[in-house]
Amino acid sequence: MAFTSGPASTRSRRRLTALAACAAWGLHYVPRTAHATEGGGSTYPTGVNTVMPAIMPDLGKTELLNYLADIPLTSLNDSHGRHSAEAFGGNLFAFAPRLLHTWNFTLGDFHFSTGLSPVFQRKYVSVGGRDSYTFNMSSFDLQALYVTWSKGDLHLLFGQDFWFPGSSYNKSDFSNVTSTRVTFMEEGAVTWTPGHWEFSMENTVQMSTRDADTGYHDGTLYNMDYGISYRPFAKLRNLQFGVNGNWAYQTSNDTLHGRRYMDGYKMRNFTMGPQIVYDFAPGTAVVLKWQHALDARNTVGGDRYWVEFAVPIHLFE
Repeated sequence: MAFTSGPASTRSRRRLTALAACAAWGLHYVPRTAHATEGGGSTYPTGVNTVMPAIMPDLGKTELLNYLADIPLTSLNDSHGRHSAEAFGGNLFAFAPRLLHTWNFTLGDFHFSTGLSPVFQRKYVSVGGRDSYTFNMSSFDLQALYVTWSKGDLHLLFGQDFWFPGSSYNKSDFSNVTSTRVTFMEEGAVTWTPGHWEFSMENTVQMSTRDADTGYHDGTLYNMDYGISYRPFAKLRNLQFGVNGNWAYQTSNDTLHGRRYMDGYKMRNFTMGPQIVYDFAPGTAVVLKWQHALDARNTVGGDRYWVEFAVPIHLFE
């Protein structure tokens, strides 16, 4: 859609530019001010943990997991799930290596693990004839402690994450990939692997501090990643096919300088798509998956494409 001249068009352009300027690769787009600013949202990459999220490395072992996501920025939805009337374009590519280590001690049947994960983003946004490109580390995730428990085919995980800003924030750049807030994330996961099946669910609750640069405060966000997979070939047990996705629901209002922003700007998101998993060896696997947004409110619609792989390493052995 072409922009015409006049005050109404100028306001629309500024609003759309602000909408496009988001930092979180969880894709929660929020127009904070009349000018282009970095937007709020899910620091945690919703939809990422759909394969065996409750299973950590063995005692004393270390794994390097790698997550790659490619997300075309094609539609912005309002609080009713309707697309923006004005077009914009862009792309977000994210890469996050994740180092996980399980400590060599137990407390009864409980094991303990710790992880680190920097998140790098390359984002291109084009709005109203203006282009912006950014590549930087958007955030850093300290997975302080995971407590896991297993009995037979059932695996449970409980943990605490701390997400920190990864780089500086530039108010004049509407493709910022970071924000000056800290996010506290409680985490709980279950994986059940009866026979040829895998049923997995990862639950997170995110609570963030107020953004020091903009005065914006994101509401509390609940997210559930899910995956259901099956190994159909008896002679090829390393290969599994399934469905995956996420459901996100914001439970409290966004605020700007202590006051409710618009109608609260609560995010809602439900995605679903296929996934393929292949295990090369114990601790070594690759995951290919696609997620399509079936419901997206105050966030971006469309598709996400993922490549994930894991390899064991021997740092502490």
